Amino acid sequence: MKTFNWKPQWGVKCTRKPDVKVLSFGNGYEQRIKNGINNDLRSFDVVFKGDVANISAIDNFLTEHGAVNAFYWTPYGETTQGKFKCEEWEKEYSTGFLTLTATFKEVLA
Repeated sequence: MKTFNWKPQWGVKCTRKPDVKVLSFGNGYEQRIKNGINNDLRSFDVVFKGDVANISAIDNFLTEHGAVNAFYWTPYGETTQGKFKCEEWEKEYSTGFLTLTATFKEVLA
């Protein structure tokens, strides 16, 4: 498995949405349980800015993995790598540089 080594711009956004099953009984009563043992995976919105060569290298890396294969990545402020996939990204072309925005979703396999 390959490692994603590029550093995103400041302002990385981390989203967490625990996956739970809810059983509603009426009158506002409900029972909530975790959906599996790893139900709180993270999602990161990242932005990369740079010249054509740098952004093209990132785009090629993500294209190579094709939203199917996971890659290692270390989120900002953390010391351990996690496994992530990227299902969607976009490039914005400006004079002299490009901007690539993506969402990295944590996976277990």
